[in-house]
Amino acid sequence: MTAGDARFVEVYESFFRLVYGYCLRRTSPDKVDDAVAETFLVAWRRIGDVPIGDAALPWLYGVAYRVLSTQWRARSRRGRLDSKLASVGITPVESAEDYLVTAQESEQILEALSLLKRTDREILRLAVWEELSHPEIASVLDINTGAAKQRLSQARKNLGREYDRIENRTAKPPAAQKGGGSW
Repeated sequence: MTAGDARFVEVYESFFRLVYGYCLRRTSPDKVDDAVAETFLVAWRRIGDVPIGDAALPWLYGVAYRVLSTQWRARSRRGRLDSKLASVGITPVESAEDYLVTAQESEQILEALSLLKRTDREILRLAVWEELSHPEIASVLDINTGAAKQRLSQARKNLGREYDRIENRTAKPPAAQKGGGSW
């Protein structure tokens, strides 16, 4: 064991519980282990910068604060993204498995969109991708606001109908879903 490794073991054993408590009081329980691990990873990489004795604790708290700040910023960004997605009717992805399903759904939505009339595709893009309000859509299409609302509603119904057709076409038979073979 090198001198740096021995120094790290000393710092870790001396301050782990205190750093863990610091992080636990500032973040959700599911994020604590990651924050503590990241804090001590920084300490291990920068063991030469860690002050000697009790002065190491404030230094570790400073590292933990920066690690937690990164988590908070990421959570804030994720919250803004989730809100944005929810505003257009998309449920945020929570896991890799959810992501794979969402990717397939996205492909199906884009396929369904491609099957719509050009005018339906355009009004949906204006509403969802360009985030225009009904009056703004009306202005772009040179129609009144009531007509824009009606056309958008109809375009959403048409998209849903096409999506259902695609989903039904790509649905697996029950035996395949359970891992069984087909006859």
